[in-house]
Amino acid sequence: MASQCPKCHEPLDEEGICCAGIEFQWRCASCYKRTRGFAVPFGRCELCGGTLERLSGKNAETDARILALQEAFQIEVSSHLFYRRLAAAVDDPQVSDFFESLAEQEREHALELERKYHIHLGRDPLRDSGGRLPYPFFDDLCFFANSGEVSRLFDCAIALEKRTQQFFVEKAAQFAAGALQDLYRELAAEEEGHVTLLETEKERGSGNFG
Repeated sequence: MASQCPKCHEPLDEEGICCAGIEFQWRCASCYKRTRGFAVPFGRCELCGGTLERLSGKNAETDARILALQEAFQIEVSSHLFYRRLAAAVDDPQVSDFFESLAEQEREHALELERKYHIHLGRDPLRDSGGRLPYPFFDDLCFFANSGEVSRLFDCAIALEKRTQQFFVEKAAQFAAGALQDLYRELAAEEEGHVTLLETEKERGSGNFG
């Protein structure tokens, strides 16, 4: 692989992983709309909220490292948008600010991946279309938009972080020692920290919401 990014011409990291020019294609299993890009928030169709099936990935089908980065980036983007929605779903400004702080952390994770691996997206991946986009890792959980259900919002967020952490742990085990294994271990540790923050905040506010 080239020693510099073909798009911005900046040097690549020591393993030479570059996502510039990589484009995936998905088709909605419900309405059959096709979507192109590097990542799709929530992994769901923006038109109808249906499940997306990946059809191809230009220049990426045989590179497990690119697929791993695509998964990691999409999770961080989805988590950012998830916390933004939680922040908007509550009336309590303190709780809303807490969820916004987690959204900002996930945003920074996504932007760090974009910078480090030269993803160079053509459109803002952190834009929320506002459509029906349930988080793909836990379709069995409801999204509680009622501000009277704050404790259940916390439960939903904790479930997100635990499942995401487990996903990253399992992914780390699939790679030999190196940059990608380290990346997944770092992401797993970040999610573990978020679980602790959420559980602590939920306990602290348990007297204010049921």
